[in-house]
Amino acid sequence: MNKKYFTVEVKPPIDADLLDHSALASDDDVIFSWTPFEVPRGASRLLNVTARVAGTDGTAQHHPFQLLFAKSKIDATTGVMSNPASIGEYNTVATAIKSLNQIIGGIKIEAIDYMCQSLVGCSVASTGNSVAANGANIDMVLMPSGGARTKYLNGSTLTDIPAGQDILWVAGIACGAFDFRTTVESDNGEVISATATTIHTDVKNANLVFSVGDVIQEVDNTIIGTITAIGAADSVDVDLTVDRGNAGRETAGRQTLADNVKIYHRNPITLELSFEK
Repeated sequence: MNKKYFTVEVKPPIDADLLDHSALASDDDVIFSWTPFEVPRGASRLLNVTARVAGTDGTAQHHPFQLLFAKSKIDATTGVMSNPASIGEYNTVATAIKSLNQIIGGIKIEAIDYMCQSLVGCSVASTGNSVAANGANIDMVLMPSGGARTKYLNGSTLTDIPAGQDILWVAGIACGAFDFRTTVESDNGEVISATATTIHTDVKNANLVFSVGDVIQEVDNTIIGTITAIGAADSVDVDLTVDRGNAGRETAGRQTLADNVKIYHRNPITLELSFEK
């Protein structure tokens, strides 16, 4: 049998008003609840996880955390497929008992799994890291529950499943005091129009906090857009070029941006999952 390998990128969204409150208080606090991702129909073997982790206002952080994997919940009466029950909101103690029957695996990213400790503003961890004491790559078979279903519910949102694909879910639980707060603020001297693509920032050098491709949001959770370029810093003053039209948002349409508003990552942790089929 020929082996086929594939990777899946997962970007769990976290609301800025939650990120703004404080660092995660303790072990076993929720980083993000169940986030869906697509895999080919049938069982797949999870081989490796790489995590890209945003820093704390430009300072890298290297905290351990756990990932839980789950299959979809199937309603016994209607046959509708949906998300497992939430494990909780960011910065609350994780409660997995309501989704226990859907959980099909779990791993832990250790502090030693992080690579270069001197990266500026971010960190990268990978299971199977050659310097890690906890050893080899993951070897875990994950089996979705969708079968031939073509749609699934995530909360109240009904989503199509592409032909030949199925849905798995991942949730993240902290084993350390993650802190994704920033002090980067908008600084245009006035309200920034909904069509403006250049956002002037100050207080903190945005080059230390954000990267091209990041989706950014206001502290009230309004999506600003996706960064397409970051200008050179003049002290802490930096211009962000932002695509205002291609980022998902709860509020329909492009939104104006007030002056002196904190700017946050929408997806402070990104997972790259490597599979064998």
